[in-house]
Amino acid sequence: MNISRLQPLGWSHFFLQQTDTQTFEKLQSNELQVFRISAIHRSVIKGLGGNWEEGEVELLCPESFQPVSEHFCVGDWVIIEQAHEHFRIIEVLDAKNQLERLSNQKRQLMAANLDYLFIVTSANSDFSLKRLERYLAMAYESHIEPVIVLNKIDLTDKTDDFLDQIRDLKVQNVVCLSTLQPDTLLSLTSYLNTGTTIAMVGSSGVGKSSIINALFHRQSSSPDIQEIGEIREDDDKGKHTTTSRQLLINADGVLFIDTPGIRELQLLNAQDGLEIAFHDIVQLAQHCKFNNCCHQTEPGCEVLYALESGELPKSHWDNYQKLLKEDAFNARSAQGAYAQKQHMKTFSKKILRTQSKNRLEKGK
Repeated sequence: MNISRLQPLGWSHFFLQQTDTQTFEKLQSNELQVFRISAIHRSVIKGLGGNWEEGEVELLCPESFQPVSEHFCVGDWVIIEQAHEHFRIIEVLDAKNQLERLSNQKRQLMAANLDYLFIVTSANSDFSLKRLERYLAMAYESHIEPVIVLNKIDLTDKTDDFLDQIRDLKVQNVVCLSTLQPDTLLSLTSYLNTGTTIAMVGSSGVGKSSIINALFHRQSSSPDIQEIGEIREDDDKGKHTTTSRQLLINADGVLFIDTPGIRELQLLNAQDGLEIAFHDIVQLAQHCKFNNCCHQTEPGCEVLYALESGELPKSHWDNYQKLLKEDAFNARSAQGAYAQKQHMKTFSKKILRTQSKNRLEKGK
């Protein structure tokens, strides 16, 4: 195995150290090989290996790894064995991070082994601070460095107004660009290093595919890597064009994972991510008079004081509460119908106890 051939695909010592002595020796003798999953189309898995310049190869998936969606996602590293002209997956290596969401009450893997998450939003009526907070919570929970990309700045003369809103999120990495203004793409240069893997998320029509095409066109006159949808004149929103996740690599060895547009991202097990995304609220709560403060009517509540004084915007607080409840509900949903049923039963008993207690107190 020629390690240097895998480095442009994002291979690192983190993955190599997961192999035992026997597996490592077989990799050295090419009896086994390493591939990175580049696309998943239902049950069909494609990957890139040491000869990645020659294109993708189809990887066979054993029954033990079925269904595919529960075991693999784009960006995963797998060890394969060759069976005649076929390549069969025998092991999937642990990912350093994974991007996931809740879909149809089930955990869905979206991408793995990312260095940056480009959170793309557009400088028009589709801009939503609440949606950005959702994406940030997802990035922080997955230990992926977020970069907010404000796209389509050619559509407005009020870029600073959008930036002022984004600055309230306390995000370190923010860039502004327009694919119609090539010079603005230079703001992404510091993130575009060989072997770096970047996933792009954002609503349909914010320009994720256009950005990828623009970055690829800087190096060649090749046709569009991603199909681009037209923009609807009534609301400046684009049509959904990316229908499946796939890994793309450019001439500099930068890898991009484009994801289908997600207008309503459902968080899953994102408690830690929410605490980072809403760090200002967490800090306020730590100074409340009571450790178990619910921030409703308790005296000495710093959150209530901040809300009354205007220091804490009510919309920011409301979104935090909404996402906390949603995340808790989704966590229970993902555990299965039985867990949800038990939760509702416990909740109902609590309500009945409270009602009974209230009746007794009124009767006194």
